This record gives sequence, structure tokens and C-alpha cells, in this order.
Amino acid sequence: MRKSTIFISAVLTTFALVMLYNVASAYRSNKNVPEVAAQPTATLAPEPTNESAPTDVPLSAVEAAQLATQVVGNSNLLSAESSNINGVDAYKITFTNNDVVYVGLDGQILSVQVAPVVVNSVVTLPAKQKNKNNSGAHASTENHTSSESHEEHED
Repeated sequence: MRKSTIFISAVLTTFALVMLYNVASAYRSNKNVPEVAAQPTATLAPEPTNESAPTDVPLSAVEAAQLATQVVGNSNLLSAESSNINGVDAYKITFTNNDVVYVGLDGQILSVQVAPVVVNSVVTLPAKQKNKNNSGAHASTENHTSSESHEEHED
């Protein structure tokens, strides 16, 4: 066997033995703890206050995502997560096209960030003729090979 294989085997075996020892000692120490008799606890009633309970129920993540879908007009959701924008708690709704909408917990749209549109275009260059004696077929073959090598370098 190679030395590296033996070394890895020894490290893994040592790790497994240490973990087994820790589990056994934790079980043993937990087993030796005396049981405490359950004592009855007093139940306290809440004191009445003059403040009224809030009537506004915060928006759920699903409701925020539905609202953001209506605003952006895109139903391809990627994620909905809790966030904070300008010190206000909100939901950050991200779409698959990288649009982001921040919806406050009260249902207000706090921010809409539309992702920039990227357009890939192919530019064709006219074939260069080195000699007027060459046929047009040779020039077009030369152009194809240069464009093919250009495409190989883009990846």
C-alpha cells in the first residue's frame, strides 16, 4: 500500500474512535444525572393593558411574491426572502431574469430593480481580397476559417 493511503486510513480511524468516545461519554454523563421531580408551576394570567392589539397582519412571503408578480408582469419566480431596505423590513422577490422587487410587510412596493437587457449580436465582416487573381471561392473559404477560429476563442 502507498503511504498516503495508510495515512488517510489512520486519520479516519482516529477520528471515528474519538467521535465514538465522545458519544459514549456524553451518554454516560447524561445517564448519571439525577432526575428532578416535577414541581407544579403557577400559571400567571396576562395583565390587561390599555393598548390595543395591532390590527395589521404582516404580509406573507407568498402574498408578497404574488404582488411582485403583478407589478413586474413576470411569473417566473426564483426566490422570496426576508430583507431590509433603507431600514425597513421587507421581502426581496427575485425573478429568473434577475428582476428584483422589494415588498414591504404592509404590502407597499418599496423598490423595483429591472435587470438590464443583454443582446448578443453577430457582426459579419466583408471578406478581404488579397489578390485580384484569386477566385471568390478562395476568399469565401478564407473568411469561413477565420470566423470559425473566432468562434472557438469565444468559449
